Amino acid sequence: MFENKSVVMVTPARLGDTLMCTPAIHLLKQACPSVKIDIIALSELSAEVLRNNPDVNHVFVRPELDMFPSYDRGINIHNGPEAQQYLNALNIPLDTIESNDPQIHQAEQAILFMQKLLSLANCPVEKHYRLFSNEEDYAHVEAIFRLHQVDLEKDILIGCQIGCHSIAKKRFAFLKKLSHPKIWPFEHIVELAQKLHAYNPKIKLVITGSNSEKVLGKKLEKRAQNIINFIGQTTVPQLYSLMKYLKLFISPDTGLMHVACASNVPLIALFGHTSLTRTGPYPRLKDLTLIQGPSMDAITVTEVFQAVVTKL
Repeated sequence: MFENKSVVMVTPARLGDTLMCTPAIHLLKQACPSVKIDIIALSELSAEVLRNNPDVNHVFVRPELDMFPSYDRGINIHNGPEAQQYLNALNIPLDTIESNDPQIHQAEQAILFMQKLLSLANCPVEKHYRLFSNEEDYAHVEAIFRLHQVDLEKDILIGCQIGCHSIAKKRFAFLKKLSHPKIWPFEHIVELAQKLHAYNPKIKLVITGSNSEKVLGKKLEKRAQNIINFIGQTTVPQLYSLMKYLKLFISPDTGLMHVACASNVPLIALFGHTSLTRTGPYPRLKDLTLIQGPSMDAITVTEVFQAVVTKL
């Protein structure tokens, strides 16, 4: 069906949503090695996820369609309205994933859709997320560590994602309260950093996030001695490289949690009201600790601290 064909897909704007498409994209390329897969990415962040991905021929970021190449077929792998508009405008045969099923993980649903499309219902599938970094990405990470005088041989590096995508959209409202229902409270992170430093001064809390969380990072640096601030200084492949230096990673339900899954770093995942079934760690890691509460602020510092110490 797809051998020697050209195919275009549209990936969503968010990091995690795009990463969850990569196993299904890989399945298509495995099943039909001669297929040429181009991607329309709805954000620069989405395009970063696919950088150096050998399954993908070319990534276009929000292109104008009047000079766009022609394709044999389109695949709507995420089924967002903007993706549908792009693909409809191309006026080509189109396959669209069914509406989101809340009982199936988003990555799993994309795989099942692709298996059905390829008539490969019983075919073994590589379900791991696909991210790729290079030597320059590792060099960039190590340069930031040097600026902070980190000893990569002796210091214990623990990653911590302190924000989420929604903060970028509601930045000013968030900064008034320093709280959001999807992330762990700022004061909890401060207390955790302080407790970890008291437990072992060699522990460094490596904080990650987007430009919208830079203010949080600066506030945290003033409150704790052991902060290594990577916020707003890395691309997605560089964040993937960063994971290789960490003893473990702490994250709420965000795109960075899925980057951690791709790297197989030991993970402490914090969940409040969001769905583990739909957007939880995938596939389930061997070294995974899930801490779930009725809300994110109900997850105590003691719970997370004990989970960290258990993994050291």
